Amino acid sequence: MNDLDTRLKNATQRRDSLVASVQRIEGKLEAARSTVETLEAQCREKGVEPDKIDAVIDKLVTRYEDLVEQIEQGVEDAETALAPFLKENNEP
Repeated sequence: MNDLDTRLKNATQRRDSLVASVQRIEGKLEAARSTVETLEAQCREKGVEPDKIDAVIDKLVTRYEDLVEQIEQGVEDAETALAPFLKENNEP
């Protein structure tokens, strides 16, 4: 009978441990859901639907790339325009 008592005690401890784990996981899940809701609300406040955020990010990356190219082209144009004057002053 002692062996059965030990087995029951072990099974009960394992069950209690699993119950505690489930409660922790449920708490983390609820916190994650709350965070998602907060982030979705922030997106909507900024005029972006959360399910379209990938498209908005792609659009912003493309816009950023275009602006960097414009700056690079402006710098090249300025270098070209100033080249004759820099040669006269022996500047690189």
